[in-house]
Amino acid sequence: MNKLTGVKLLRTVFLILIPIVMGLFIRFDDLSIWNKNKNRFYYNDRPLFTSYDAFYFARWGLDYMEGKYKAGEMDPLRFVPDNYIREKLTKEEREKLKAGRVTYPSPIPMESFLGAVFAKFGHTYIENVALWLTPVLAVLFVIPLILYFSEIGAPVAGFSGAIFGVTALMYLARTTIVRFDTDSLNLFFPFMVAYLFYKTISEKEIKKKYIFAALSGIFMWMFNWWYAHPDLVLIMFIVFVAGVFINYRKFDKENLKLIGVVALFSNPLILFHGLKVFWGRFSAYVINFTNPATQTGFPNIFQSISEAQRASLKLIAATTTGNIILFWIGFILIFVLFARKGKKLLFLIPIFLLGLMVFKSGNRFAMYLAPFVGAGIGYLFDIGMEYYGKLQNKEMKTFKETGTIFSAVIISLIVFISQSQAFKFVATPKITPALERDFIKLKKITPENAWIWTWWDYGTAIQYLGRRAVYHDGQSQFSPKTYFVATTFSNNSPEKAYNTIVGISSVGITFLDKWIKEDGLTPEKIRENFFNGKYNKPITHPVYWIFTEDEIGKFTWINYFGTWDFKLKRGIKKRIIPVGVCEIASRRINCSGGISVDTEKGILKANRLIPLNSIAVRTKNKLKEKIYNVESNLHFETVTTSNGNFLGFIMDDQPYYSMFNQMYILRKFDPKFFELTYDNFPTMVVYKVKEAKQK
Repeated sequence: MNKLTGVKLLRTVFLILIPIVMGLFIRFDDLSIWNKNKNRFYYNDRPLFTSYDAFYFARWGLDYMEGKYKAGEMDPLRFVPDNYIREKLTKEEREKLKAGRVTYPSPIPMESFLGAVFAKFGHTYIENVALWLTPVLAVLFVIPLILYFSEIGAPVAGFSGAIFGVTALMYLARTTIVRFDTDSLNLFFPFMVAYLFYKTISEKEIKKKYIFAALSGIFMWMFNWWYAHPDLVLIMFIVFVAGVFINYRKFDKENLKLIGVVALFSNPLILFHGLKVFWGRFSAYVINFTNPATQTGFPNIFQSISEAQRASLKLIAATTTGNIILFWIGFILIFVLFARKGKKLLFLIPIFLLGLMVFKSGNRFAMYLAPFVGAGIGYLFDIGMEYYGKLQNKEMKTFKETGTIFSAVIISLIVFISQSQAFKFVATPKITPALERDFIKLKKITPENAWIWTWWDYGTAIQYLGRRAVYHDGQSQFSPKTYFVATTFSNNSPEKAYNTIVGISSVGITFLDKWIKEDGLTPEKIRENFFNGKYNKPITHPVYWIFTEDEIGKFTWINYFGTWDFKLKRGIKKRIIPVGVCEIASRRINCSGGISVDTEKGILKANRLIPLNSIAVRTKNKLKEKIYNVESNLHFETVTTSNGNFLGFIMDDQPYYSMFNQMYILRKFDPKFFELTYDNFPTMVVYKVKEAKQK
């Protein structure tokens, strides 16, 4: 190794280490706050997950550890009752009904497998594995990214892309401690595959070409095992084939062999499956994203997913570079970089296009864009060194090594300043210690074969912590079943809510397509049939309806879908407004934020005096309601919590009479249909759905 090669190696190691160290620091520094506030961030000796999907992967990991994971067989805890109904149908019947089986993935997802292996090895919970595993995996993408750009002669661009990418607020928020989600390697695998594609094309030795081709195929296969998106693997393969043709202008025998090696090691079945998946993904994210209703006529739940919302330019800049000026510099210059080194950067196009989707679809795609915008910023330094060296007649090799290190230091300082919000960011759990405790308690207060009716967000948490089956979760919330769940929350009729729960528990939504296309039923008629109990049958599993505190904030969207007007294609957006802790005096209720209620006259005092329709006071053992002004549609209620405080809420007529408010907040229910099983308001309230009476 000559001196210059040694310097280049040290430079490359330096460029890789800085983003890795910075990326690990901004993730693990959260622990200083977590460990000082364990009552907020831990439940006993386990940290709380910081994503909803973490419960999804952890549950399969736990099943694997307990020997319950049966790859390819029915998953007993998901999408009831349809998974049981569909299991009894023939393959032909399922295809006709467009009703796929709900099974354990085969093989077990890599994330679940790693969590289970490390948890079993360390004799600990999967949460404790996720505490360190996610941040460590999240920084690995900087390695192929920096190697790739260094080899095409843009080392500062590679470094800048890595350090901006690893500190980007969107990527940070999606790869924090205890996140346990696939985003932690969703940059690594695409960048590694792209780098190996480039090495396959650029390498001169035939033997090494085949080695790199095989490695690229293996990493494509691993990416599919990790992310289960065969359509992305297919796109990578197509780009590789295009790259072979663009670089060689022909498909000779050797080139076809290289293509064959990549296809073989990536698994041809994955590529074939990718064809079928691609259109569905494209339709969901690009074509039908903004449609208010799905093709079945039921509302499009995709509208309510926060991470799927289209981001403003200001937000995109804030979550990539932290600064709008830096964003525009990087965004413009990345196109300059592609224009100047297009053939060499061809294999990065799929990742770049994913990043550009942030302008069309969900804001989560900003994590894919950040490395490219960062690379554009760094390329400004590469261009500067190139022209300065020519102008000064410098020895370019020596000068570029020194200039690269100097540029990296400057960019690191820029990142430290521009990404200030990322350095201040602290990961927060998606569940409270109290709710985690109550979900675990489900194993005691409900029978093992119970089915849980609730909103989808905590579906996988109930599967993981409570080990109980749910009707829908974060992986099945786009089905029409979510609409029917929403109707039970927004409905003002206990009987209709009851009939809907029992009807869905009896027949599910497996035959929905048949009802619409063959029987000619409209969505309105199907809803009416559920409301009237037409589908009610004796249910084979005990059913429990769970309400949780987070649903207060989510009620606006739940109610919007539950009150859906099929002709107008919209629902009613009504809020239940919390007003904080309240104190009850003899003639007045005083709440946080300067809000008070005159209980003698029925007047709400905020920034003005507002007459109230009613005031409800729920104590531990008694509900007291009083009507004041029937012409008003505003209601106030204050409810005692499990720790003795009173919480206040304001709402108008429609939310007030909804089952969500009546059964959850006020604990006012019809004993003909429901039985209060567990009351730990506001954390969790549980009702048992009584035995069905067939109509």
